[in-house]
Amino acid sequence: MKKRIITILSTILLVFNFTACSDDFLNTVPTESVDAASAYATTKNASAAINGIYRSLVVRYLGSQGHFGHPAVMLIMDHLGEDLIQGAASASWHVAETRWVAHRTDNTVGVRLPYEMYYRVISNTNVAIENIPNAVGTQAQKDQVLGEALGLRAWSYFNLIQLYGKRYNAAAKPNSSPGVPLVLKPTVEGLPRATVEEVYAQINKDLEEAAKILGTARTYKSHINLDVIKGIQARVALTQQNWEAAAKFANEARKSYPLMNEATYQDGFSNISNSEWMWGFDHLEDQSEFFGAYHSYVSCNYNSTVIRTYPKVINSKLYDQIPTTDVRSKMWIKAPTAANAVTPPGGIRPPYLNQKFRLPGTPSTSTMGDIPYMRSSEMVLIEAEALARQGKDAEAAKVLQELVVKRDASAVLSTNTGEKLIDQIMFNRRIELWGEGFRFLDLKRTNSPLNRNGANHIAAITTIYDVPAEDKMWEWLIPRAELDANKAVVQNPL
Repeated sequence: MKKRIITILSTILLVFNFTACSDDFLNTVPTESVDAASAYATTKNASAAINGIYRSLVVRYLGSQGHFGHPAVMLIMDHLGEDLIQGAASASWHVAETRWVAHRTDNTVGVRLPYEMYYRVISNTNVAIENIPNAVGTQAQKDQVLGEALGLRAWSYFNLIQLYGKRYNAAAKPNSSPGVPLVLKPTVEGLPRATVEEVYAQINKDLEEAAKILGTARTYKSHINLDVIKGIQARVALTQQNWEAAAKFANEARKSYPLMNEATYQDGFSNISNSEWMWGFDHLEDQSEFFGAYHSYVSCNYNSTVIRTYPKVINSKLYDQIPTTDVRSKMWIKAPTAANAVTPPGGIRPPYLNQKFRLPGTPSTSTMGDIPYMRSSEMVLIEAEALARQGKDAEAAKVLQELVVKRDASAVLSTNTGEKLIDQIMFNRRIELWGEGFRFLDLKRTNSPLNRNGANHIAAITTIYDVPAEDKMWEWLIPRAELDANKAVVQNPL
């Protein structure tokens, strides 16, 4: 059996040739066992095929326990920042990512994971988009499948371009630097990298088309609906510094997802039924990834080697700014003891210990925790930031207060303006979204440097403390396997 490599060429073949490396492909029928025509012959079959695409986001890639699909990317995005910290020098998983080595070496699992996974999604959604018009079923059913496929394709390209391309600069239109190849139809032809501007144009086009045909109704939060599309549009607009659109989409996206109260905030961030979860992975018992699962790395009480020996802690400088009256201060413990901290048996208790993510049971013997992809609190923060960056300080402060008062009943309306208000909003992003995969992307999109100095980072693990804004290290390298297979692709600066 020939070893499968990560390339556009190989991932495009996914839906046509499923037997080459069956253990490494989807575990959901029909997308791994039938041809494209059969998979999309009816809208019922098409829905099952789309389910398979969602499932492909949460499986192990390249045989690596620590690279379990999109949730692993979420963790890596925070490991690359300064706020999520390995709690002991014994750390083994995601150390290369923490050191900014994995994404700057062209043959690592870490640099290959996002490229392979998101292009796998893209290749499968391309097949859906190509075939769904001919499926047997109602127009409403076709629109549902097509809308989800367009949304997944746009979301995948958005993830890819943020990593492998330069940051989008609204003051430098058109952004003509190399982005990623735009593969929009089932093909085995290797394509060159489109520009950053062209990739964002396609992302917005797909999202606009999806918004026209999707509604808000859905059976499961694991699937994309119109609210999620608007949430993605808000993220994209924020990254493109289109502040007006970002505020608009974020406001519209969050309306049906009320912010949780302080009691619910302490429930463990592992239940998709939470009122403010807009989109996530609904972790079913027959879909366990065991020691590869998200909560095996980020929870405080799963009985795994990672959690016992090097649990996650928060940046001490960040934590020390959280008011004690804010419920988010309870998500980490500055001086953990057996009495005040939830840990598995034998688990160490380093200062600033994470308690935000918690599974049922003490210790938990199951990784069946759900995973948050999008929450309405993020949308509040996008709206507030976008308003503040337009100079609408009073409106921004009012929106921010909607979130802050839910976390701290004693909070008063901010009187900050300008950069001080933006700093306050970004501070709230850092503590609200800790562990959910935003910090590296926030630093990159805001053209901010990495600064890990003066906090509780462990030198033996961290090794790198400063990366200037605009440094070439913010761009992930194109995987060597892609360069070898697709001669039309060029590498990022080494």
